[in-house]
Amino acid sequence: MAVTNFNEWASNLSLDKLFSGNLEAFVPILYLIISIAIYSIIIFHFYRFIARRDCFKPSKRKHTKTVGFLKYAFLFPFVAVLFVMGFSLMMIFITRTYSVKQILSTAFAVVVAIRITAYYNEDLSKDVAKMLPFAILAIFLVDSSYFSIDTVTERINTMPEFANFIVQYIFFMIIVEWILRIALTIRYAILPKKEVIPAKVEENDR
Repeated sequence: MAVTNFNEWASNLSLDKLFSGNLEAFVPILYLIISIAIYSIIIFHFYRFIARRDCFKPSKRKHTKTVGFLKYAFLFPFVAVLFVMGFSLMMIFITRTYSVKQILSTAFAVVVAIRITAYYNEDLSKDVAKMLPFAILAIFLVDSSYFSIDTVTERINTMPEFANFIVQYIFFMIIVEWILRIALTIRYAILPKKEVIPAKVEENDR
């Protein structure tokens, strides 16, 4: 059986076709490769950002605590909107049966779960954050007809009707974030972080 299959493969090979220079078959594959690479790079930065416990890098200026407070008071609400809308868009592509309200609720639950797990373990948070984005990619590669552009467009157009609903979720998410940050501050006050001594310093001390 194996010999027969090998003979079939060998008989179908043609040196003329291999070196004919006809690259038309590679064009759609090239587009697919570029699309997957670009999508993966975007998702890579998106999920790593949302899964990071400290969304904003610590300020090196004076009054670090004040700067950090201002960032989470004024910038984080915009980041929260980005998170919720991003995952809502992903949910719109994946689900066929959920209503827009259910999509927003689920996206909000996912985002809050990611933020909670980020304060527990950032590796766990990254795993949760990249689950939906790469699920979309997997579905697209297996069956691109799964996605309905008309349905996606219709749901996106109806989202402004739920503006109050979205704002309520954003406020709740900001409250949860502040509770987590306050809890983390209290934890560090009770159990200070252990300072890691670089290996070079340890060797010099010997």
